[in-house]
Amino acid sequence: MQNTDKIKFLHIESNNFQDFPLGGTLSFSRQLIGQFKGEIALAGLITDPQDPVGKWFRKDIEGVSFHYFGYGRFKKSNKRPVIPIRLKTWFYLLLYLPRIRALKIRNVFTQSPHLLFALNMFKWDSICFCFAGISNSISNSRYKSLRFLGDLYERSLFRILKQKADVILAAADKDAIMEAMTRTKNILGEKQIEFFPTRFDPNIFYPRDKAECRKILDIDKQTLLLVTTGRLSWVKGWQLLSDSVRELVNKGHKDIKLLFVGDGEDREKIVNYNKYFIDNKIIEIVGHIEQGRIPIYLCASDVVVFGSFFEGWPTSMVEAIACGCTIVTTKVSGASEIVIDGETGFIVNDRNPSLFAEMIEKSIDLQGVIEHSVINSRKFSVDRLREDLNRLWLSKILKN
Repeated sequence: MQNTDKIKFLHIESNNFQDFPLGGTLSFSRQLIGQFKGEIALAGLITDPQDPVGKWFRKDIEGVSFHYFGYGRFKKSNKRPVIPIRLKTWFYLLLYLPRIRALKIRNVFTQSPHLLFALNMFKWDSICFCFAGISNSISNSRYKSLRFLGDLYERSLFRILKQKADVILAAADKDAIMEAMTRTKNILGEKQIEFFPTRFDPNIFYPRDKAECRKILDIDKQTLLLVTTGRLSWVKGWQLLSDSVRELVNKGHKDIKLLFVGDGEDREKIVNYNKYFIDNKIIEIVGHIEQGRIPIYLCASDVVVFGSFFEGWPTSMVEAIACGCTIVTTKVSGASEIVIDGETGFIVNDRNPSLFAEMIEKSIDLQGVIEHSVINSRKFSVDRLREDLNRLWLSKILKN
């Protein structure tokens, strides 16, 4: 077996730590391995046909070599799979955990609650679990046939956490954490859930010249440009954003554009719902782009808009304030910590397109947004990730 003396913990996730599947969990995994590099081992998905499944090997990720165990092979796709990825990854992980444990790393970090149901079958020195979002993922699943299992799933998850997790973190604000504790009738007892926000990379997300960014994107300086970033899914509230644009057009905003930066299973639905606006380039789907290009779209915008029904701790919103953007968002977990309501944007309590459109108009005239947003973003910098995880978990389990 290869030397593992420098490895502090095993990071197990249902992603490939590079580009699949897109979302906040993947973004955080990339940040985590960027901070700890050769000090962690990885167990995740395989999407490269050249990589083996079911064995430890060395894998290079952005120039760094990691001990890597691929426990399931997946094809990259935006289509909803027939069998949910959560169910498949749980099964594959359970199948291969004995081989994964052969590396003899017994400290585990994961953000994937469904994987805990497999990890629970074995003994570990320490488990640190981080909620990527503290809402009930099964009750809100895109697979409607599974939603009735939500309460049972959540209660079972919290019982496992009480028994097996040494440290529980959550990318969610205090209100969301308290609501989850109440919802599960305080199964955790005296065990605390620590606030642990998702982060942004200050080397990528920072303010840039608006005119220059618009020139790169070939967007006229007079255009009212709205941008939203993230997965194209119903939960992100694309219909509210589409309807808000319709309201603005009806109010006389003829030179207006909404860009969806991202991709996902609802791409076709968005196109069909907005056929006229798509045909007339009022609404455009940019699709998935490299992370380094996202700030160009953010900094070119007049307003960055988010219409989500719920969030854990919205990484895309944090990245937007790091770029100094004005934000209009629905009231989701984290919004009140990220957006200074009335100063750097507006938090809209009702899912009312007319009201949302009105807040977009009001936000255009806000002054000093860049300065206030950037200052507020500093506490969410990835530069603090290593320090925070050491303080909350690693310093308690590693003696040297």
